Amino acid sequence: MRKKNRPLWRFVAFTYLTLGFGTFTAHGQVQSKSYTPLAFSAEIQYVENSLKLATQHYKGEGKIVISPNENQHCTLEIAEGSFVENVCFEVRRNGHLRIRDSLLRHCQIWLEPGAEVTLDSCGLDRCEFTGEPSATPTPPTFRIINCILNQGAWMIPMNYLGLEMMDSVVMEQNFSLRLMRLQSPTDGNSWADYARRPMIRYTRFENSLVHATLLLTVSQVTMEKCQGLFLPGKPAIGTEDKLTKTMLPMRWENCMPPEPPTTVVDGVGIQRITTPISGGCTLTGKIEDEVLSLEKIAVTDPVTIQSAIPSTADNSNDLKLKQSIVNGLLVMPLASGSEAGQVTRMNMTVVPGSANLRFSQQIGDDMATALKEVQKFIQLRHSSLPRSLDFEIAFEEKYSGKDGPSAAVACALLSESLLTGQTWDPAFAVTGDMNADGMVQPIGGVAAKVRGATRGDCRIVAVPLRNETAVSDLLIQDGPALVAGIHIFSLTHFDQAVTLASIADRPPVLQQAIDEFEIIRTTLQRNPQQMVSILRTPQAAARLQAILEKAPNSLSAKYLLLFSQGRMPTSLSLSGSIEAADNNALGLVSSIKNDFKGTVSSLQRDELGSSLNRLRNLRPRLDQRTWPYIDGLVRYGEIVREEVLHPSLNYNHFKEMASRANQAANAAIAAKDKLLADPKVLEELGL
Repeated sequence: MRKKNRPLWRFVAFTYLTLGFGTFTAHGQVQSKSYTPLAFSAEIQYVENSLKLATQHYKGEGKIVISPNENQHCTLEIAEGSFVENVCFEVRRNGHLRIRDSLLRHCQIWLEPGAEVTLDSCGLDRCEFTGEPSATPTPPTFRIINCILNQGAWMIPMNYLGLEMMDSVVMEQNFSLRLMRLQSPTDGNSWADYARRPMIRYTRFENSLVHATLLLTVSQVTMEKCQGLFLPGKPAIGTEDKLTKTMLPMRWENCMPPEPPTTVVDGVGIQRITTPISGGCTLTGKIEDEVLSLEKIAVTDPVTIQSAIPSTADNSNDLKLKQSIVNGLLVMPLASGSEAGQVTRMNMTVVPGSANLRFSQQIGDDMATALKEVQKFIQLRHSSLPRSLDFEIAFEEKYSGKDGPSAAVACALLSESLLTGQTWDPAFAVTGDMNADGMVQPIGGVAAKVRGATRGDCRIVAVPLRNETAVSDLLIQDGPALVAGIHIFSLTHFDQAVTLASIADRPPVLQQAIDEFEIIRTTLQRNPQQMVSILRTPQAAARLQAILEKAPNSLSAKYLLLFSQGRMPTSLSLSGSIEAADNNALGLVSSIKNDFKGTVSSLQRDELGSSLNRLRNLRPRLDQRTWPYIDGLVRYGEIVREEVLHPSLNYNHFKEMASRANQAANAAIAAKDKLLADPKVLEELGL
């Protein structure tokens, strides 16, 4: 028969207990109990925006998951005077749980690394504390301040929870396998390292079993009617008795401290305090039938806590596909220093997670930033992502790092496919950056990427509208064959990419334009020698005009029509001019950076001659604003070529030649720097 209305600080009889790692001596009357883990239903409610619940008696048998979006923070706060029971709180990275002046009963608190929980002036009655059972550079933070803990169960070690306890009371902690404890130190640390930063201060333990490792992380703590793992005459942890450098102050009441030597572990000892310790818990309460209650918490009719939180449904069952595929376009650096575009098959797969888009391989900062914008867009477009799943993206070339924002539209198409069930045309490829509002933004290397698309099986490629001049540049540099070899479209918004990529849902007018261009493409490729003459016939111009009327964003039709009418620009765009200049002067640019440090140039005669000829022939087709840069490169190349053809006969002559070469090189560099410093130029380049 249990005694009712027992005062908070009176306890049951002690007994003996033996564990595999030591013996509890009969200094007190603590009795070990077996523990039955708390059970919760499968119901899950997500909190992804900061929320404060009003004072209430909350009850629920499911899980509350505090899960902010990536790199964001959110806090669930429960108002003072609340009573919460039978709830599991799962706090994920950057999530905060804050409860003050309340009573929690039969609750579980689960922390992920990077999470934060603060319990201030609360009663914690038969609660569980747990999390990920592994060490991490960014552990969670679990603050317990001015609280009473009755029959708590610690499912994992305190250091994995990032525990910080102060001015509290821990009572009836007597589940022998669920005690407050520390995990064995790793990474070259020792047990003594724990004592340098106590986790528990100004706290009282009453009628509890005390794990030996707990002694390493307490300061100004009182043990009353407690029993612990202390073998007579031996350190509580370890086997050797060394000089103690750290002393942990403790007070022992109605129980005996470890017998001499008062060593917890090598280098750490116990300093016994005989006077009462200041501070401590200010709460008052009582226990009735082993149940803790607080005087100021009124028990009212409960409401379901899930119903008090705005719903964020887990729509994982609404996914139409588990994997999707689309062709992206990449630029890969070559050994020569130039770049080559190529088609890359990208896929997205559903994996367990927490509603994030992520890559399966190393990426750079720009690509990571672009992916965050894509995730925002998809969440706005579809309300939310499945809360228990991640969308993992992989490139066909999975062993090399990637960077740049140009895969954003492709990533959005992959996500759209999983959520809607749409599949994309295997002959379609896309490149482009994207904002959270779905607007497509310009990127670099478009000309190289389109060239790469023509070498694959793609027949349609989409590029940002603000990169349209790259198509004009391709026509000027390569003639009509490349622009006629693949159907290039411009994009201003993500919806246009969906329309182009989807075979089943393309508007009939758009499909007609694609089919008609395919006829022109096939005809021109069958007669490459007559391509120019065919394009300049009235029939070809009429057909291209019809395509453009049906698909106004067809860049191939637009620029082939201009070519057929003789209305094409005669010079490259500014961005195309800079790119062409750099690509045709790679050897000279490398020589400027590396040569004439006391030795002759590494450029060979034929390399010099071909580079100079390419630059001279290219100059009339470049934007005039790049001419000073081109002229500087040519002057430098001529000086170096003269030295290669007619080497200096003495050092003074070589020194004079090197001085002139350096002056020409500096002039070329200064001309390019001046060009790229012009605000109007930067705006035109989209930088």
